[in-house]
Amino acid sequence: ARAVKIRAQLFSLRDSGEIPFGQALDYANTVSKKTGIRPAFLLAIFMQESGFGKNQGSCYLKDANTGAGVSSRTGNIVERVMAVKRNDDTDRGDVKPFMTITGNLGRDPFNTLVSCPQSAGYGGAMGAAQFIPSTWVLYEKLITTALGIDIADPWRASDAFMAAGFLLKDNGARSGSYSAERNAACKYFSGSACSRSSWAATYGNQVMKKAETIQTTMIDPIENS
Repeated sequence: ARAVKIRAQLFSLRDSGEIPFGQALDYANTVSKKTGIRPAFLLAIFMQESGFGKNQGSCYLKDANTGAGVSSRTGNIVERVMAVKRNDDTDRGDVKPFMTITGNLGRDPFNTLVSCPQSAGYGGAMGAAQFIPSTWVLYEKLITTALGIDIADPWRASDAFMAAGFLLKDNGARSGSYSAERNAACKYFSGSACSRSSWAATYGNQVMKKAETIQTTMIDPIENS
């Protein structure tokens, strides 16, 4: 009875609404088979992401030339919603791949919610896994091959889980050790190792605490039922 109750609990996913925990665990187990990422750790990443901004993102891109947009909550102009370029003139940034991604999915790029910028840097992260467009396109082929689908959709939960799994694998989490997972979480959040950013280290610590809770209070009771 406890296992049934746990499976039925609603699990919040940023930009993807809510799904039963059992379904989220099924996604995580599928990803684990393809990438070697521990399900509890992967689920903790998504649980952490939902804590930073529940439900939908809160910005729209409105100007493809500058990357500016507006807040969905206030209608106020927001600069740096998405990067037109990041490093130099050869860096395509995120606007171009975002236009391609939304075009392939039949979405209106100027009315698709993405994350707003924080105190530094840009916004523009998409879907439950909060991938920026330029990173998402690097994983599209891996996602479609792993799931046997024609097109990868960052706003579809199954695709978002797989994308996060591949990124965490590339960040070194496949070994399954505490330090490797924590460092992979820090890189997922900021692109930097935990030792290089106290902000990222806090994120990594929180993810690892959530992973332990998910494993002992949710996954273990289901698997041992």
